[in-house]
Amino acid sequence: MSRLIFILGGTKTGKTGFAQKLGTDAQKASGKNVSYIATAKALDEGMEDRIKRHRQSRPSEWLTFEEPLVPSSIIEKAAAGASAVILDCFTMLATNIIMQLGEDPDRQKSQNAVTAEIENIIGACGSSDPDSQLIIISNQVESGLVAPTYLGGLFQDISGICHQMIAAAADEVYLMTAGIPQRLK
Repeated sequence: MSRLIFILGGTKTGKTGFAQKLGTDAQKASGKNVSYIATAKALDEGMEDRIKRHRQSRPSEWLTFEEPLVPSSIIEKAAAGASAVILDCFTMLATNIIMQLGEDPDRQKSQNAVTAEIENIIGACGSSDPDSQLIIISNQVESGLVAPTYLGGLFQDISGICHQMIAAAADEVYLMTAGIPQRLK
């Protein structure tokens, strides 16, 4: 892929809408479709509704891949013939990986599992279609209060570490605030 774009922000700050705009712009410029990799699992009614709204918000011609644990395994396939691949979102991916390690997951094993997948995503980005871009969306969770639980703190720490990894590899990094993208890199 020619570019890696990273979009961070809090809940309901416009991250997905901005990513979709970038995807639509890439589609218009190249005439190639957009692929969307969804990492969420519909574990309850609230999440089912959220997934439904996300599906309805994107163009029907976009290809959707659902991969909650190993999106790196399908990036190359998703990028084939696509102007952009949107990975929505890292924080759901991290949650899925950590939760599969049990109710009280080991800190180092959790961090290793999540960072390994981020390394694989970044590597897959480099070996994919050079005319495509990868847009990664993530929730900015490490700038608020420190989580009061072990699992919450673990999630915040791993998110912060992985956000640094993605930002270092990214060509562009945006922070969304109130629907306004602020370019950081």
